[in-house]
Amino acid sequence: MSFNSDKKAEHAQKAEAAISGGDYRAAAFHMAKAAEFALKIGDQSEGKIRRLYVNEARDFVELAEGLQEKAKTVPAPKSSERLPQKEGGEEADEGWLVKEKPNVHFADIAGMDDVKSKLTEMVIEPIRHPEKAQEWEIKAGGGILLFGPPGNGKTTLGKAVAAELDAAFYYATGAQIRSKWHGESEQRLRKLIQSARSQPVSVLFLDDVDGLLPKRGGDSVVDNRLVVQFLSEIGGFEESRNILLLLGATNKPWAIDEAVFRTGRFDEKIFVGLPDGAAREFMIRKNLGKAPVDSSVDAAALAGKLDGYTGSDIVAIVQSAKRAGFRRSIEGGSSMLTVADIENAMKTIPSSSTPKMMQQYGEFAKARFG
Repeated sequence: MSFNSDKKAEHAQKAEAAISGGDYRAAAFHMAKAAEFALKIGDQSEGKIRRLYVNEARDFVELAEGLQEKAKTVPAPKSSERLPQKEGGEEADEGWLVKEKPNVHFADIAGMDDVKSKLTEMVIEPIRHPEKAQEWEIKAGGGILLFGPPGNGKTTLGKAVAAELDAAFYYATGAQIRSKWHGESEQRLRKLIQSARSQPVSVLFLDDVDGLLPKRGGDSVVDNRLVVQFLSEIGGFEESRNILLLLGATNKPWAIDEAVFRTGRFDEKIFVGLPDGAAREFMIRKNLGKAPVDSSVDAAALAGKLDGYTGSDIVAIVQSAKRAGFRRSIEGGSSMLTVADIENAMKTIPSSSTPKMMQQYGEFAKARFG
């Protein structure tokens, strides 16, 4: 889900930039793409959250239609963005290597200092200081499992590591790898891992690890074969001279096969929790960007009200408030984003996390990792 969330936010931001530049045709295109990814997130959700993303997709489509009509009466600027005919790699079974290098860095990520420090220690510093690493017999790379509630930046962390290293970035979900055909799932997993290992330095990000490597012993023969294939392939990492960081992300760590946690696979298990106050304020300010904001809007005060919300919840709230202000401004009303816009967005966008959910993560970590 985090990949789709990132893409949704990316296209929404590109739409806003196009609007600021007067390129309404490009803005309409990116609004429509944002709707597409909102629907994909909705397909992976249930209940109120599902309806939330379906409604958000509808809002994006309505805005795209309005912008498309406006583009007919306003000529595009000469520096207009050339729109792609097709956005590749998102649906392809074997489009794992992200062609466009990630451009997000640790400085762009709010909070999570402990997580970023561990990633830096395990991978970035040994590569930046190879002689010292050799002296201390520290090998760069390894496996790290990021677990925690959805929507808090696990995928973004993987992209940031790849960007810090200028490394090849591979991304795959369980759904992309699994197949109903006998033996094909294992072949895909094998090709993915071998492709990542062939690079001098690479980051392999496996999203939704619980769906890819669930506990064995059930009725699914495919599940059992995939886990065995994974364990077999990962066992060869230390024999390669190339450097690979295996990053896994999961919202349900308790559903993963026990063997995956053994030494040599995901040696480090890092909890990625809800953003703290400073991180929430950072997200609010970053997502407000250069939008016209009323002086009564206090980012620090809003951050206090959003305690318990995930990062993606906060982004969704700010974006919803901005769309409300934008809609009002093109209808001839106030052109300033207000506190009321934020509060109204909070009423329609509930927190994705619950105290029970957070307690479950704590109990799992204590029972499994001490």
